[in-house]
Amino acid sequence: MHASFKAIARHFIVHPVKISYSAPMSYFVKTALSLLLILFSGGILYAQSVQPPLLSDLDIPLMKGFEEQDGSRVVFDTPEGRIIEAQATGPHGAAQVVDYYKVVLPSLSWARISQEQGSKKTDNCEAPELFCITAQRDGEILTLKIREIKLPLQKTVIYFSVNPE
Repeated sequence: MHASFKAIARHFIVHPVKISYSAPMSYFVKTALSLLLILFSGGILYAQSVQPPLLSDLDIPLMKGFEEQDGSRVVFDTPEGRIIEAQATGPHGAAQVVDYYKVVLPSLSWARISQEQGSKKTDNCEAPELFCITAQRDGEILTLKIREIKLPLQKTVIYFSVNPE
């Protein structure tokens, strides 16, 4: 009976198995982790590059192809509120720019107002070569003046202005 017990017990005993990581397995793990890191970081970079650039003090996206002009930004904080001016240029026509900002501004809680509705009448919005958008949010008035310049190269200039109400 003693011999049969050993024979039976031998089938139920778990013998420790020595696992060693050879160079190929370690290489595989390092390579897989590297690829995952590249894939995830590439996705993050792509997601960041898809978002349009913002006018930082205004938190308003620039239309694709437009760039803020260096040295054009003016920022003042007053007791009544902030005053911000910035300028951007790009290749799209003024009508396309107006259409873009008519969609974008309401999504950022800017409510469009006509010149007559505003507490202050904005200057030069009556000029025939200008397109203007005026909007209101949180006690501030945002004015976009959009002008096409034909010569020497055709481009469109957007003047952004924020003033207290």
